[in-house]
Amino acid sequence: MTNIEEYLAAHENCQIKKGKSGAEIYEVEGKYILKITEREKLPEPELFMHFQNEAKIYQVLDKVGGEKFSWLPEILEIRVSDDDILIVMMKYRELSGDGIDGGILRKIMRALAQVHAQEIPDFLRREQEQPGYLDSRRIAECIEGWRAVLAEHPGAFDESILLRTAEKINELICWHHGERQVLSHGDFHRDNLLQKENGDIVICDWQGVNAGGASGDISFFISRLGADGIELRPEEVVEYYCQERYLLTGERLSVEDMLRHMNAANTITTFLFWYQYLHKSSCEKVRGIYEKMARPV
Repeated sequence: MTNIEEYLAAHENCQIKKGKSGAEIYEVEGKYILKITEREKLPEPELFMHFQNEAKIYQVLDKVGGEKFSWLPEILEIRVSDDDILIVMMKYRELSGDGIDGGILRKIMRALAQVHAQEIPDFLRREQEQPGYLDSRRIAECIEGWRAVLAEHPGAFDESILLRTAEKINELICWHHGERQVLSHGDFHRDNLLQKENGDIVICDWQGVNAGGASGDISFFISRLGADGIELRPEEVVEYYCQERYLLTGERLSVEDMLRHMNAANTITTFLFWYQYLHKSSCEKVRGIYEKMARPV
């Protein structure tokens, strides 16, 4: 691979940010984005595999049968070695932070439906694994993590929601595991959505790409917006998604089944992870996340 310092020295650039996962991101010549990942600079070396998967998905999907997908960033160059990954892509504008209206929501769901309609690449295919059941230690860890968050708001929350979720979590994981697998982005939220001049949605940051259920991407999208104070009606989002899947593939999906899987995905994700991000948050924000575990599945 060409020395990264030499590459940057040869092009006008400014560093935009250093990603939380360890990648360095630059704007180059005002119209390109350069993403650099160096294994030795990552907080955890095993994260490098996720960046390799991102490079692979760009290489596999950039052209399928000679077609370029409108929802992928236009990739100008990819260089991959055992220690470094360099990706140069076109620059696009960020989505407006003013909210998500019906028009932009439909475009987002159209882009997601197009992703889910793609064949899962061979490098992501694996034999169907057993459900990821939680052992008693992990369940106890989640309970204590949530209790620590709830304790910051004395008397504001009913702990029975947490205890009921802990009791049924493995049953829920088993049922949700049966959802049909699709090509899943794995980190589908507003910060990873960009927009072309014609309004088309572009999806970036594919480190979490995997074979998973469609409901996971949709529920995470809604959940992250909710944490930012933007509330969407799940029924409306799923209606848009199912309509776009039908227009794209002729496949009729059950809105009710999708909502049930979304509730399951939300409950599982909320129980497992969200307590880690809610310390010192307002009571309203904690409530908006915590009470997702009370929704029926």
